[in-house]
Amino acid sequence: MSVNYIYNTNGQPEYAVIPIQEWESVKKLIKESTALKSNSNEFKPSDYKGILSNLNLDLDSEITEMRNQWTRNI
Repeated sequence: MSVNYIYNTNGQPEYAVIPIQEWESVKKLIKESTALKSNSNEFKPSDYKGILSNLNLDLDSEITEMRNQWTRNI
């Protein structure tokens, strides 16, 4: 498994990007743990909406900065 990290402007890792197969495993674990806590067996991404809202990110500038960091060797 390869995990890729997205770093902030200070060089600190801020996000982790994982392969879809790993996400499916994590999603299954989340379903199992939430099923134990509630009657619903359905994973709802909307339950996690706003998780990063307290960071007050300017998404346009963040995306532009990430694009500027990309290098391509074609």
